[in-house]
Amino acid sequence: MKALIVTADHRLEMREISRPEPGPYDALVRILGCGICSTTDRELIKGTQPYNREYPCILGHESIGEVIAVGDKVTKFKVGDWVTRPYALYPGQHRDGLASAWGGFAEYGLVMDGPAMGLTDDYTALRQNVVPKGLTLEQAVLAMALAETASWTWGLPPAAGRDVVVAGTGIAGLGIALWWKFAGAESVTVIGRRDERLELARAIAADYTVNSRKEDPVEVIRRRLPQGAALFAEAAGSHELVNLGLRCVGVKGTVGIYGVTPDLKYDFNVGCGSGEFKVALAPASEHVAFHWVCEVLRRGWVPVDQLLNLRLPFTEYEKAFAEVSAGRAVKAMLYWR
Repeated sequence: MKALIVTADHRLEMREISRPEPGPYDALVRILGCGICSTTDRELIKGTQPYNREYPCILGHESIGEVIAVGDKVTKFKVGDWVTRPYALYPGQHRDGLASAWGGFAEYGLVMDGPAMGLTDDYTALRQNVVPKGLTLEQAVLAMALAETASWTWGLPPAAGRDVVVAGTGIAGLGIALWWKFAGAESVTVIGRRDERLELARAIAADYTVNSRKEDPVEVIRRRLPQGAALFAEAAGSHELVNLGLRCVGVKGTVGIYGVTPDLKYDFNVGCGSGEFKVALAPASEHVAFHWVCEVLRRGWVPVDQLLNLRLPFTEYEKAFAEVSAGRAVKAMLYWR
């Protein structure tokens, strides 16, 4: 079968590799498509991903596929099911001289029946689930990314009736803005650097936007919200944005960290209020929100075509990754014809 490989010298290429062999607790899956993660996948190609340092490796972790065979101990999946995150190679495993960077960019993969194996808290098993009927491939791929942001917002204080700010206009930032709008926020402000992304943010969720290349976000937000924002989301993987958030929140406000880990020192004495605020690292537990997000998508409440705005066959992977790197794709996916 074919798969996308990140080589030892950090190039992306398509190779022919052996097909995975399912065990008694596995289902064999024909992968239909896989989303490009603009953070993790690009870090893996560059060699800067902190949790995966083995090369060459099979790339991809946002895959959707159809079950074509099940092991004799599998009860969670059946032939014909669409499933999330089938992998050509489970994390930590090796085959054909290749390591696993999950391996969703491949023709075939496996999903494991975690409950049948007695795995109640396994990271991979929790995220391999049946896709509800009635979704398109595009909706199913997008649901994984949006479910992660939805579950993250659920781990923060409620947004209803409050002024919230999101820093970042990638799929994470736009997703968080969307969910806070759905939750009944009094106002949603989105900070970004691209006019076209900020226009999209206004179209789907934002009441106000700030282009940080043209205006000082702190000045703009403090002018409009003298008491400060109640919630601020760092959604672009930047420690600097955490400090920006600390300058924007008010008394008892919360700066939520989505894209980075809170392992640096922050200036906790710069908020709009008295300093009674907190920095929160909420969990992003996709499986908790996945079916809820699928139902929202099925009902047509999310503009799929505007968010997943690049769909190309696997053979055009170079073009797809170039478009993501250039910022021209909000979310991209590759599919097998």
